[in-house]
Amino acid sequence: MSSGSPFVVSLSGEAGLRGAQELATTLRQALATRDNLAIATQAITSADITTIQLLLAARKQAQAAGKSLILAGAPTGALREALVAMGCIDAGGHAVSDDDNFWTPDTHQHEGKAA
Repeated sequence: MSSGSPFVVSLSGEAGLRGAQELATTLRQALATRDNLAIATQAITSADITTIQLLLAARKQAQAAGKSLILAGAPTGALREALVAMGCIDAGGHAVSDDDNFWTPDTHQHEGKAA
């Protein structure tokens, strides 16, 4: 695993069902070429359960490969709204269970290794 700063992958625009193919490709390519990733989600304009599932799948893929994948910052906007609606974080932006701490980057460091 790389010990330097993570490579930032910025996601933007439609990240829900309509943008799922592009999002999946972006995440897959980043994981194939980097060991230490931070996903910037602030520019996402639309998100839903598909977005959440793709990010969690990328996280699991990173963990299985011994890589690091974290969020570059706390979710905002559309992604935050989807996470609250799905019960992944509470209205205050805090994880509702230990498994949900992926969504609260200020409470973990380099979470790619087994949780």
